[in-house]
Amino acid sequence: MKTTNIIIITVFGILIIFTACSKINFKNQSTEISVIIDITDPLTAKPKSTEVISVINQKNNKWSGADFRLLYITNVSYNPMFEAKIESENEWLSNQFQRAEKIKKFYAEINTIISNTSNETIGKDNSAVYFTMAKELNRLSQSSKATTKLLLVYSDLMENTPKMSFYDNDTFDKTKTAPNTIQQYFETQQMLTNLNGIKVYLIFQPENMKQDEDYKVVSGFYKSWLESKGATVEITANLN
Repeated sequence: MKTTNIIIITVFGILIIFTACSKINFKNQSTEISVIIDITDPLTAKPKSTEVISVINQKNNKWSGADFRLLYITNVSYNPMFEAKIESENEWLSNQFQRAEKIKKFYAEINTIISNTSNETIGKDNSAVYFTMAKELNRLSQSSKATTKLLLVYSDLMENTPKMSFYDNDTFDKTKTAPNTIQQYFETQQMLTNLNGIKVYLIFQPENMKQDEDYKVVSGFYKSWLESKGATVEITANLN
């Protein structure tokens, strides 16, 4: 009787441990990574699928979920979105060979989406930068499943619409002397929510001293503003 009880308790304990491990592993890390590309002017720094995949690999293990999205900054506020995703899986209840095939397919979809950006016509009269960024930041902030949230913005960030143009000297100066007035205007177009937990990469390679100086000002304006909302912002010439 005692031996039977010991066996039952042992089996029961193993089942508890297995169930706990299954639950722990099912709650894998999940990454959402959004890429925004400005096609209103030519860019030297452009997204590469190898870099994006590398970032996903750094954040995830093979059982983790990931959601990749790509959008464009153009002369209008609403633009198509391209997406590839892979759901997380419980490693104890899944087939590792099937998982490897799903990952391979997911990476191939990312590569195709990014490769297709070379087919886009570059050059627009206007640049609706803020609205596209704000919409995607708000979407990321509202995501409840992602443990890592990344936004990569490939742009000189030079807003240029009929009502707000950074190419106007007075307006540009306000990004330094009165940034709140620019922020208030932008938030009449799209309010920014709490951005805690979001990492933003502002990626641009200036081609001359004028671009360099302008970008320092505008990227600094955005960095200060987005960080006040809770985001972490890195200004860089490339993703690496």
